[in-house]
Amino acid sequence: SLSDRIMPLRDAIKEELHDLPDAGCPVIQMEEPQIHLLAAKGLVDKVLNPDFMVEVFNNTVRGLRSKTEIWCHTCWGNPAAQRLFASTPSYAPAIEPLGRIDADVITFETCSSAGMDLEAIGKIKDKKICIGVVDHHTLQVETPEQVAALVRKALEHVPAERLILGSDCGMGREGMSRRHAFYKMVSIVRGTN
Repeated sequence: SLSDRIMPLRDAIKEELHDLPDAGCPVIQMEEPQIHLLAAKGLVDKVLNPDFMVEVFNNTVRGLRSKTEIWCHTCWGNPAAQRLFASTPSYAPAIEPLGRIDADVITFETCSSAGMDLEAIGKIKDKKICIGVVDHHTLQVETPEQVAALVRKALEHVPAERLILGSDCGMGREGMSRRHAFYKMVSIVRGTN
């Protein structure tokens, strides 16, 4: 079965992950196994469902938080800097299972959706929240004022001591030059200031 194939992979990855903090790695960011997508799209069966995927994630990172900081990365995809959906799906159906993730920080795409899920995201109370304040799908560089506005909106739902700022997803894989990425990062800093 699919679950019988997933579990040995999970165990092999877990064994290798423990080597990282033992070698001095201060942070490990893990891609979550599509918990948010399964919840948002209502894709649920015996194996591919948010509860099983939370179990997979948590067993994969078991014991690591005592050694290093664990980040859980979520994103809606960006093949060649393209969107996968006509309109950004909502994280709201995934907040409860994501809240059970054994991680210190959870990342969320919020720039490309104009922060539509910040209220729902703010319901996660025991973790740091990293929000994207620049969009990885567009080469247009956000202004510091746009970044600041999204940060202010986030602060209505997430306390400053638990809020981390980043990009919606990675900017370096495909489709974006270093120059665009650099200026987007500058906007994050200037908007925060």
